[in-house]
Amino acid sequence: MPKAYLTIDDSPTRISLNLCHYLKDNDIPAIFYCRGDHIEQHFDVTVEMIRMGFVIGNHGYAHKRAVGLSYDDIIEDISRCEDLIDGAYTAAGVKRPGKYYRFPYLDRGCGAWIVDFDKMPDDVRRIVHGLFADGLYLDDTRPTDALVEKKHKLQYWLADQGFTLPFSGVSFPWYQHPQMAGALDALYTFSTSDWMMTARHLAKDHPYKSTEDLKGKIDSDPYLFNEKHNNIVLIHDQEELEDVFKALIDHMVKCGIRFLPINPHP
Repeated sequence: MPKAYLTIDDSPTRISLNLCHYLKDNDIPAIFYCRGDHIEQHFDVTVEMIRMGFVIGNHGYAHKRAVGLSYDDIIEDISRCEDLIDGAYTAAGVKRPGKYYRFPYLDRGCGAWIVDFDKMPDDVRRIVHGLFADGLYLDDTRPTDALVEKKHKLQYWLADQGFTLPFSGVSFPWYQHPQMAGALDALYTFSTSDWMMTARHLAKDHPYKSTEDLKGKIDSDPYLFNEKHNNIVLIHDQEELEDVFKALIDHMVKCGIRFLPINPHP
């Protein structure tokens, strides 16, 4: 049976509890990577998500691209969201299982250059670049040396602050590149590309135009159904995507994918 971790970005929103009840009804665990500004707007929702047994991760306070921020500004942004998450766990009366972070847009400080593609073997580069380009709609702008240094400094800071990953068994050979397997921020192995279904993005020249297109993306993925390696699935908590969210999760379950518990000590 293929297995995956479900990771959900951009929470909390006005539909978050609908998603949580849907997931609970289907016995699907998940981690919600939450924006700090959204926690401020929906603090009680965040508390209830925790009480329902879901894990809350950090998705930054203001959801800004790290490439355009200074190192200090990024640290402040992450830390501000951390304080809000701590407050939500305290209000819920639940011990926080760990500190987990995902960069907004997966911009780790170098924009679209999520990993150093030039240092990857050609076959690995092709897979990884395709993975991120398909899920994030990237360009190929190479970063400056200063941006690369910032990216590395951020990884050191995450380690120093005790951030970890609650996943295990993500062992695809192409995922073993040090900037992926050694990362302390959450990446993914499969993006649903659900964000392309928002009205704003449907008006653009993206490759997927319907929920059926996204189901086809699931069906044709060369790694999602590999039973030897666990996957990390990315999907979003956005109000106009509630039906898309449920349809894609239903489809993955129907296809035999089992979603794994979020493990604080993998």
